[in-house]
Amino acid sequence: MFKDIRIALIFGVVLLDIIGIGVIFPIIPDLLKEVGIDKTSSAAFWGGLLSSSYAFMQFVFSPTIGTLSDIFGRRPVLLIASLLLGIDYLLMGFAENILILFIGRIIGGLAGGTIATGTAYLADISDTKDKKKNFAIIGAAFGLGFILGPIIGGLMGEISVRAPFFLSALLSFLNFFLCLFLLPETLKLGTKNKFRIKKLNPFFNLSYVIKIPLFKGLFFCFFLIAFANTVYPAIWSFWGREVFGWSSGMIGFTLACYGFLLFIVQAFVIRLKFFDKLSTKNLTLFSLTCGIVALVSFGLVRVEILVFVIIPVAALSEMVNPTLKAFMSNQISEKDQGILQGVLNSIVGFTSIIGPISMSYIFSIGASKNSLIYNPGAPFLFAGCLFFASLILIRRFLT
Repeated sequence: MFKDIRIALIFGVVLLDIIGIGVIFPIIPDLLKEVGIDKTSSAAFWGGLLSSSYAFMQFVFSPTIGTLSDIFGRRPVLLIASLLLGIDYLLMGFAENILILFIGRIIGGLAGGTIATGTAYLADISDTKDKKKNFAIIGAAFGLGFILGPIIGGLMGEISVRAPFFLSALLSFLNFFLCLFLLPETLKLGTKNKFRIKKLNPFFNLSYVIKIPLFKGLFFCFFLIAFANTVYPAIWSFWGREVFGWSSGMIGFTLACYGFLLFIVQAFVIRLKFFDKLSTKNLTLFSLTCGIVALVSFGLVRVEILVFVIIPVAALSEMVNPTLKAFMSNQISEKDQGILQGVLNSIVGFTSIIGPISMSYIFSIGASKNSLIYNPGAPFLFAGCLFFASLILIRRFLT
C-alpha cells in the first residue's frame, strides 16, 4: 500500500486529522447543553450553524491556503494548520459560551487545509500514472477516521464531555511534530510561485484556475458529485429511523460499514489491475454508474437487508473523486497543484453549506404524510439525478 514513506506520513497526518474531527461528533449535543443550549430543537439549530461556519470558512479560504502552499511550500502550511487546529480544539474544550465555540469553528475552518495540502503534496511526489492511486490514500484515511473517530469520541464522552476535544487537540499537535521531524518539503525553490498580494484574494485564485477551459466543465461535475454526496451525512439517520425504525446504534453500525468499505475501496480495490488499467473516462463512468445505482436503490428500498447489499455499490462510487482529481492534477503545472486542490476543497466546502439544507428540505417533503407521494428516500433519488447529470457531462469533457 505504501511504496514511499512520505505517502505513509501523509496518510497518517490526514487520518489523525479526520479522527480529530470525528471524535467530537457524538458529544456536540452535550457540549451545547453545557454552554446553556439544552433544548433539542435549539441544539440542532446551533449545531447546524457551527458546522456551516466551518464549511463557509473552508469555502472562502481553501483556495488561498492552497496558493500559500504553492508559494511557501507544503510543509509550512501543514505545520501551521496543525497548530491552529490544536488551538481550535482547546478553545472548544474550554468554551463556556456559544461565542467561543463559533470562534473555535472559524479558526478550524480557516486552518482546515490539511486534506487539500496533503493532496497537493501527493501530487508533487507522484508520477502521472500513480496519482489516482495515491490520491485515493486520502479517501482511505477519511474512511478509517470516519470509523475510529466517533467510536473514540463516544467512549471518551462517557468520561467527560470535554475529554474528546482535548484528545483532538493532542492529535493535532502530534500531527505538527510528525510534519516537523519526519515530513520533508517537496517543492524546490525553483518550482515555488512568487508571492503577490492579490494571490491572498480567494476569488482571484478561483478565477485563475477556472480560466482553464477544460476545468470549467469538470469543476461543475465535481460540484454536482460533491453536492449529491451530502445526502449521506444530511439525512441518513432520519431516513433510517423513518423507513426502518433504526436505533442510534443501528445507524452508527451502518455508517461504520460504509466507512470500512470506503477504506477498502480507496486503499485496495482502486489498486487492482482491472481498475488500474481503465482509462480516466471509463473508471469515472463506472464509478458514477455505481453511484446512480446505489442512490436510486436507497431511494426506493424498503427491505432492510438490501441496504447492506447496496452499501458496497455506493462505496465503489467513491473512486470517482481521486480519479477526477488525478486527471485535473495532470493538466496543470507543478507550481499550481496547491491552488487546484484548494479550489476543489472550496467546492466541497460550498456543498457542505447548501447540501444539508437542500437534502433535509427534500426529506421533509418526501417524508410528510400530507405529501402527494410519500417517499422518505426522495433525497437519494434527487442525488441520483445529480450523479446522472454529471455522468452525461463527463462523457463530453473527458476523451
